[in-house]
Amino acid sequence: MKLLVLDAHANSYAQPIAKEFPDLALVTARDASELPDDLSEIDVLIAFGVAVNDDIIRRLRALKWIQSLATGVDHFLRFPSLPQCVIITSTRGIHGAPMRETVIYLMTAVSREAPRLMVAQQAHIWDRLSWSLLAGKTAVVVGIGVAGTAIGQLLHALDMTVIGVTHTPRRIDGFAEMIATDRLVEAAGQADYLVNVLPASAANAKIFRRGVVAAMKRSAYFINVGRGQTVDEAALIAALRERRIAGAGLDVFETFPLPPTSPFWDLPNVVLTPHIGGHVRDYAALAAPIVIHNLRLFLAGRAAEMRNIVEH
Repeated sequence: MKLLVLDAHANSYAQPIAKEFPDLALVTARDASELPDDLSEIDVLIAFGVAVNDDIIRRLRALKWIQSLATGVDHFLRFPSLPQCVIITSTRGIHGAPMRETVIYLMTAVSREAPRLMVAQQAHIWDRLSWSLLAGKTAVVVGIGVAGTAIGQLLHALDMTVIGVTHTPRRIDGFAEMIATDRLVEAAGQADYLVNVLPASAANAKIFRRGVVAAMKRSAYFINVGRGQTVDEAALIAALRERRIAGAGLDVFETFPLPPTSPFWDLPNVVLTPHIGGHVRDYAALAAPIVIHNLRLFLAGRAAEMRNIVEH
């Protein structure tokens, strides 16, 4: 059995794997340039999808299982050379804490005008801005998986009214109401903060369309920690430029890295981060237990019992 770990921090995953499975043949590479020429005997790939391309998948002729280091596996599913028989699992379940903290950062940074405060600090100007409480406001969280649930429950703890938008409405502690996704425009109109946690999929493509943005209050903020492909960016940029919404906190974009020519860079009512919502220093420690758990089952011939199997 041969296993390939392809990641900038490959050794952080390889070390606990080697400790748990000393007889396993491990190959590590920090990026595609470090890959061996011959990948034909690799049985298992552990990687983020963004580190992989279709040529690598094509060269992995013995591949039986991909353990994605991300919750989303959409990058892998786009590869024409991916055989249907390859098992794909994700690290779903570890992103609750990182994503809820990212959302709080973006919400407070954009609503308290953090860029203006930083400019004032650099210029040694005592600029006493007033700011608005999160408490008492309404947050609409769109996408109620592990991360969306964690985000909603934290916002509830800050005395916000939290409304969830999901394809499968159900009762969850901390949420005042659950609304079906086909009522997104209605939900957007109630939001002081509209928080997107949706993954990329055909069903979600540009779901935050012009009508959703138009339904938002002038005082409302859009927060995106889901995927950029879910947003009509032209409609969002127009609303931000014309101050039809108060601002946006954005961690993800339709194209990334975000091109230098993107208007998002220079909009004064935007706080952006370079897709680092889950990019925490503790990431390997969070993901390794799922990887090891699944690897143990895979080696025991119990692949059907692995965590987070993704149908494709």
